[in-house]
Amino acid sequence: MKYIFLLFYITLTNAFMFNNYVMLNGYKDYSEQLKPRIAIIGSTGKLGSKVIKQLSKNKIPIKILNRYLDYENPNNNDKSCKLMRYYSKLPNIQIVNGDINDKNSLIELLKDCDTCLSLQGSNRISKLTDIIYNAKTILSHPINVNYYGIKNLLYAANKTNTKHIIRISGNGENPWKLITIIMNTLGSMCKAWNYAGECLLREQISNYNINYTIIRPGIMGKNNRNENLKIKDNGNYLPITKVSYNSIANLCISCIGNNDIKDCTLTAMSTNEKIKLTDQFANVKKDYRFFPNKTKILKQHYLLSYSFISVLLFIFKNIIYFSFQI
Repeated sequence: MKYIFLLFYITLTNAFMFNNYVMLNGYKDYSEQLKPRIAIIGSTGKLGSKVIKQLSKNKIPIKILNRYLDYENPNNNDKSCKLMRYYSKLPNIQIVNGDINDKNSLIELLKDCDTCLSLQGSNRISKLTDIIYNAKTILSHPINVNYYGIKNLLYAANKTNTKHIIRISGNGENPWKLITIIMNTLGSMCKAWNYAGECLLREQISNYNINYTIIRPGIMGKNNRNENLKIKDNGNYLPITKVSYNSIANLCISCIGNNDIKDCTLTAMSTNEKIKLTDQFANVKKDYRFFPNKTKILKQHYLLSYSFISVLLFIFKNIIYFSFQI
């Protein structure tokens, strides 16, 4: 009887102490906090920061990829590092050091995540030395960021059972547009490799059990005058407009966990029409039209860019020649 009473006393005391601990410290269920459901690549970009701001406002747990290893140094005033330091103080964010070119860091990023927002892009300017060097050796080149990076992402998603990739892209489907030729020539063939990355996502359906949503926005900027978006499925054409980072961030977030827009390519432009995204999602169809073969399109992109450079050199040569004749 004495031992039973002693056991009861110990149990009661432990329960009382635990209750006091909960009252003083607050009990937290860390299971959800330790298992973020959304991964983000490109978190320090203008679009990425808007997405994170909206998700953090709703205390949604997320993991972000960080390639700025020195961000914890208070003397580092680089804009991206300062932003990463700010992220590190938010309770809903878990930072994973790595790079889109590193498969192992992508696997670590995608662990326990159902969805990945692939918002990264390359702003690399073309250099004359690009003729000499192999683009694959330049990690910031669009071939790595927009193409091989997507290949690495698919590999990691397959390993971690991540189900949905939401990718921000651009319309590189038509290589004959003058603006596309200029952007490719000056921007290290960014449009060409963006489209090639899109093709990888569409092709993966037969290889992996991974859904995709590709978003082709208009010209993104800080314009907040018109937040209404019009979307068109199958990557079909809409007149090009300016769109705000906020509205595209909202579109990205609206795509998370939404079965209506999986395996779709969406063109997104601003509109004066007052139409809700949810109403438009209901009418979206999965990609069913033929998208041009990436190898064929890549060849056209490169041929047109080189032809454009040749024309510019010819004009420049003649200007120099005739200036000496005068």
